[in-house]
Amino acid sequence: MLIELRSVLFVFINMSHYDNINIKMDDNALKQVPKFKYLGSICTEDGKNKEGIIHRIKEAKVMFNNKKQLLCSNNLSVEMKKKLIKSCTWSVALYGSETWTLGKNEKRVVNAFET
Repeated sequence: MLIELRSVLFVFINMSHYDNINIKMDDNALKQVPKFKYLGSICTEDGKNKEGIIHRIKEAKVMFNNKKQLLCSNNLSVEMKKKLIKSCTWSVALYGSETWTLGKNEKRVVNAFET
């Protein structure tokens, strides 16, 4: 397996007592960053998921707004609208949610989106 070193980043989670960690691959230093996106999730230094949750909710709102004309029309039954919202909007919002660690603030953000 070949790894392109230009694209390798790393984040140390909850390592605030270390300012900078030096990791090398083949004498090339890897870049330490405060956050990065991996498989649609945002990994941050503090190990919290709030930024990723907010990002997923924004993506779901964009999806809803893209389908707003259809979802707000009188041509569809309420049941069909519910199915469309569940399959389109909620799937976007909850993508990766099985890995989220929710604190009080994160629960509040998710609950606010639900209502």
